[in-house]
Amino acid sequence: MTVLHKSQIDFFKTQGYLILKGFVETEQMAVWRGQFWTHVGADSQDPASWPDSYVIDDFAVDPAFGQLPQMQAVVEQLGGGLFVGGGGSLLVQWPKKESTWDWPGQGHIDGYGPNGWSGGFMLGATAYLDEVEGQGGAFTYWPQSHLSVHDFFREFPDQIDGSFTKREDWESRQWGLFSDRSPQGPEQFVAEAGDVILWHSFMCHTGSANIRANPRLGLFARWHYAEREVMRYEIPEDLWHYWAI
Repeated sequence: MTVLHKSQIDFFKTQGYLILKGFVETEQMAVWRGQFWTHVGADSQDPASWPDSYVIDDFAVDPAFGQLPQMQAVVEQLGGGLFVGGGGSLLVQWPKKESTWDWPGQGHIDGYGPNGWSGGFMLGATAYLDEVEGQGGAFTYWPQSHLSVHDFFREFPDQIDGSFTKREDWESRQWGLFSDRSPQGPEQFVAEAGDVILWHSFMCHTGSANIRANPRLGLFARWHYAEREVMRYEIPEDLWHYWAI
């Protein structure tokens, strides 16, 4: 059973993310890569055969990323058995080598759809099917931004429902309303296949441009609090009130 050490949990609580090197076995990554390229009907070595879709319709890796035993063990440890979900998607940043790379201007927080705040989102995880180098479409995140986002919602608790998009400064700032408050600038999740980054739901993040030769094949999984309707609009003083850590 995979168990996070106290130092890892302390890092996660302070930084809002935790990188687990080699968390998914090489053999499993190879199986998932085969499933992906078979589904899209393309040759991984022939760019001319590649599609150009960010979302790969009707596709999910098997077994699901979030349902791996080691992932379930970590989620059990962090959530004390009260986090559910683990479903997710594979999102692709296809190469656009003619583009100029720059840091994304702002990062968003998940959990907001057409009907506002879905409620209860707690934990996310991201992995790649292949190695991703710098400027290769990496998942980009703002360390410690979970703390400043929490501070924002403690100050404006009624806006957790998504009404922050009605603020006078939303048009000019958009999601920068949150990521601009981060005590640190963005970082890229540059990683080998099988490395995993865990991230707190309040951590600002976004995608980035891929100007390298290979596509970024990103797996994402998310977990929410089991009884999310009970605490859907609650912003506890203790950010970790609904966690087991």
